[in-house]
Amino acid sequence: MPLPSWLHAHLSAPRPPRYTFESFADEVARLMGLPPTLRTGEFERSSETDHVWLLWKYDQGGAILVLDRPHTDVRESLVLKVWWHHSPDPADVAAMVRAYERRGRRRSLRSLLARVLRRG
Repeated sequence: MPLPSWLHAHLSAPRPPRYTFESFADEVARLMGLPPTLRTGEFERSSETDHVWLLWKYDQGGAILVLDRPHTDVRESLVLKVWWHHSPDPADVAAMVRAYERRGRRRSLRSLLARVLRRG
């Protein structure tokens, strides 16, 4: 007896890929146009853009991503927690990192413009 069409559709649906800690961090880096992450500790991986440092830390049930802007007047960081049971999408995390990076560039351009105008 053939399977009902509604059940067959669910069974043949592509499943989201399963990532390991390292492969997830590397996929986010790849989507951002960065080289694969570097191992910086037993349970840590890192990479960086021109404006943001990314530090991945393994956590039970997921991963923690610390975003840091090292080249700003006031040092700031953002922490993201990724839970594997929520099937996170590396593209979503890459988009969040890009948004954080863009926000910092706009802020640094504004502060540069303000400094130039104060001098003038």
